[in-house]
Amino acid sequence: MFEKLIELIAQGWERVAPFVVVHPYEQGIILRFGKYHSSKEAGFHWKWPFADEVIQITTCLTTLRLPPQTLTTSDDVQVVVSAIIKYEIRDPEPFVTKIYDQVDVLADITMGAIRNSVVSLSYEELVKAPPEQMIIKEVRKYVNQFGFKIEAITFTDIGRVRSIRLIQPNGINLTN
Repeated sequence: MFEKLIELIAQGWERVAPFVVVHPYEQGIILRFGKYHSSKEAGFHWKWPFADEVIQITTCLTTLRLPPQTLTTSDDVQVVVSAIIKYEIRDPEPFVTKIYDQVDVLADITMGAIRNSVVSLSYEELVKAPPEQMIIKEVRKYVNQFGFKIEAITFTDIGRVRSIRLIQPNGINLTN
């Protein structure tokens, strides 16, 4: 109960404070009455209490580990592919105002590009030369408009697997 009270007071202070401090690894987006007003670099900035909402975005280089994907190559070999995306935010305005759940957007677009590349290659081609550069180009084509800057996409694991999927029609338990 006491923690909730402190949290409420802290949130209230953020709304009425006439200033904001943006950290060196961030940029601030000022929304005035709900509309984009300006972007702020690191440092001390004045704001209008109640009118301005400041959204602080981490813009420095960061990584995102994608979940493993089970895919089938063009020669009908089942593989599991894992990847990491290294990115930063170069333009926080579209990052905040054009998309919702930004990390999911980046992950979904990248996983789609990985799928498109892997299914077009044979297993031998995939292992010999993973299509990372082709995937980077495809991902950049979509996410640059949302303020992302993709530094690298790296396959961390490519494994040949045998996939078995159990289907339970009408809720029937197949193990009994």
